[in-house]
Amino acid sequence: MESQEARLISAGFTGRSENRVDTKGRISIPAAFRKLLAPGEHDEVAVLFVPSHHLLLFNKEYWNATIQQAIIDRGRAIGNDNMWRVIHRLSENSQMSTVDAQGRITVSGRLLEKAGVKKDVLIFGAFDRVSVWDPELYESWLGESDVDATIEEFGLF
Repeated sequence: MESQEARLISAGFTGRSENRVDTKGRISIPAAFRKLLAPGEHDEVAVLFVPSHHLLLFNKEYWNATIQQAIIDRGRAIGNDNMWRVIHRLSENSQMSTVDAQGRITVSGRLLEKAGVKKDVLIFGAFDRVSVWDPELYESWLGESDVDATIEEFGLF
């Protein structure tokens, strides 16, 4: 069961930031995101490559209490063999990264390569997670749909 603390620290990521990956694979996390993503000194962040070719960052507690637990909870519905396949796929495409004193995380070259990230990155708040994209891949992905029309269906404008 998700703890109230995990729910509170996992919500509220909004906004966009442009950044660069340094030669050591480090990405600076915007201060506004760090407050929720890694509120303590030397906190860890879960970094996950997803099939739409970008990286997702999760608060460690949220990753443990919500994401991992949801997979385990669905084990019976999807079958234990499939649950373990999912766990293995997620594990091979993720890592934990400690936020350093300058607010940076180090992402493995393998995950950066899979996400198509070379030098520049766009960092977005996405409600309960942070998305990290190569700018060209993001524009291509976004252009695959009429996003404004979809937003209009929500009645926001």
